[in-house]
Amino acid sequence: DYETLRARFQQMAFLNKGLRIALTDQNEVEFDGEGEDETEGDRTDVFHYEKGLVDYVEYINSLKKSDLVHSEIIDFESEDTERRISLEVAMQWTTAYTESVHTYANTINTHEGGTHEEGFRAALTSLVNRYARANNLLKEKDENLSGDDIREGLTAVVSIKLGEPQFEGQTKTKLG
Repeated sequence: DYETLRARFQQMAFLNKGLRIALTDQNEVEFDGEGEDETEGDRTDVFHYEKGLVDYVEYINSLKKSDLVHSEIIDFESEDTERRISLEVAMQWTTAYTESVHTYANTINTHEGGTHEEGFRAALTSLVNRYARANNLLKEKDENLSGDDIREGLTAVVSIKLGEPQFEGQTKTKLG
């Protein structure tokens, strides 16, 4: 199915900064609605995202009906060549009430989450609380902000690449 391939190739281009993928359907036939006057024509989609995950977050947020809390997308990358691990994250808050966190391991959508998503959530919660305390936004007697409160309105894409990933189950939708 063209649309299935189109969605996957677009996702692959987002996850691999600078990669260019062209998809051409040479078998597309258009009908006039009455089954007559069919015309044939190629349909081509080209996917190329220089900023990778930053472009992905921008794309996801463009589909939402909420405003941006801040204009700049926060992104970072880290690599440990000895352990054969690389991590890339892009995120931005919106005025939406729900979070939208998308995680990938070796470009496989891990929509059931896993250790990389748990680590991201824990690190983000810890970082925001430390920042709030260091800048007197939270007083000593105040409770920490909850992870749910911090992630409200967050759009994030977390992509980890591992030398030998350990997935849970046959579907590979959760990283162990």
